[in-house]
Amino acid sequence: MKKIAMLLLAGGLAVPLIAQQIKLNLDHLAAKASDSVDLSLNGGTLQFAAKFLNDNDADEGKAKKLLAGLEGIYVRSYEFKKDGEWTQADADAVRNQLKAPEWSRMVGFKSAGDNETAEVYIRTENKKVTGVTILATEPREFTVVNIAGSIDMDNLADLSGHFGVPKLTPPQRKSEKKDE
Repeated sequence: MKKIAMLLLAGGLAVPLIAQQIKLNLDHLAAKASDSVDLSLNGGTLQFAAKFLNDNDADEGKAKKLLAGLEGIYVRSYEFKKDGEWTQADADAVRNQLKAPEWSRMVGFKSAGDNETAEVYIRTENKKVTGVTILATEPREFTVVNIAGSIDMDNLADLSGHFGVPKLTPPQRKSEKKDE
C-alpha cells in the first residue's frame, strides 16, 4: 500500500476520468484472503458523502472540491496469510485490460529485494486523460484501485484517508526505518 501513495503523488496532470473502466472480478482472490477491501463508491454516493465535509476545514474543503467531479472510486485489496495465494496470471489479467491505444503505463516501481511492484496506468481518449488505474502487489498483498471522474492529480492526495483511499505517505527508505 505504501507504493500506492508514491505513485498517486507522482502524477501532476489534470485528469478528467469516466466511470470505472476495468473489470475488477477478483472474487477468487477474496475467497483466499485473510483480509479484504471491496469498495465501490459511485458518483451519487460520493456526492452524498461530500455533503458531510466541512467547507470551513481546509483539508475537508479540498477533499469536497475534489469529490465534486468524481464518478467513482473502486478498490479491491487482498491480504493473505502466506505467499503464493495470488499468481502472476492474476496481475496479468488486470494488466491485459490496460493496453494501448487507450491505456499507457505512466509509472512503474519494482523492488526485487522485497518482491513488491506498483504501477500507474493512464487512459487517454481524444488526447485527454480519461482514467487512472493503480496495481500494487507484494508477496502477501494484491491491490487494484480505479478512480473515475474529473480529478486534478495535483490534489489527489487530498483524498488520503477518506472514502476508503489509504492514508497517503511517502515510502520510507530502509535506512530511515532503522532510525525509528
